[in-house]
Amino acid sequence: MKADSSLKIDQTQGWRLGLQNLLIRENNQWWKTSRWWVQTLVWGLITNGLLVLLLVLLPLVVNVLPNVNQAQLSTLPGGVEIFFSLAGLAFPIGVVILVQGSVITEKELGTAEWILSKPVSRTAFVLAKFLGHALGILMTLVVCQSLVAYGLIWLNQGAPLPLGNFIKGVGVLVIMLLFYLSLVLMMEVLSDKRGTVLAIGLGSALGGMLLVQLFPFLGYITPFMLSNLSPLIVLGSPPAGFPVWLPLFSTVVMSITFLIIAIRGFNQKDL
Repeated sequence: MKADSSLKIDQTQGWRLGLQNLLIRENNQWWKTSRWWVQTLVWGLITNGLLVLLLVLLPLVVNVLPNVNQAQLSTLPGGVEIFFSLAGLAFPIGVVILVQGSVITEKELGTAEWILSKPVSRTAFVLAKFLGHALGILMTLVVCQSLVAYGLIWLNQGAPLPLGNFIKGVGVLVIMLLFYLSLVLMMEVLSDKRGTVLAIGLGSALGGMLLVQLFPFLGYITPFMLSNLSPLIVLGSPPAGFPVWLPLFSTVVMSITFLIIAIRGFNQKDL
């Protein structure tokens, strides 16, 4: 096996033992391969590609077609609603797809057991997975796509959106995606079956809104309504009487809880 020259001698102790080298390893899998630009391109086409279609190409087509009432374009949602609605649906699915298998594969191949035979703590192993994926996902899915969307909406409207509100809306997306990241990572530790991980991850991402419709109180304590709140926050019109802080706070608490369960579970697991 070729040695990785980027690895360093780690003299830390306790739960941080080996964390620096493991983070280097996880980051290399994102940034020293084609993974980062492929994911940026794929999710850019899914979100901003459709944004360009609806904001730019569709009006151009309508202008050249006869007998088309251009007033109907006014019934289309605005750029903010389009982007954040797409991101709220697509990005959680992306997180599930990208993170699933990250632990199970290493357990199946024996890589996890080999890594843990080195001076590495099990806590550091899980944290490196979380932090490495968090950086990759937030940069390729959130930061890159949000910057492009901001520019597209600016060009379409002829004026920039309030930057502070836009950053708040993006922050809501970040909190939501970290929830799904910690959920999938926890399931990767607790289960050895990919189907179980995918079922719970995709079920939460796709079925969350249905659950809120059936049980409205879940909107106050889960991230399932956050994709609807993001555009309202950006537009400066959060729903009256709805405590926006409550689902955000509960989502952060659940994310931390899932991560703690993943760490404790991995520390007690036989590989």
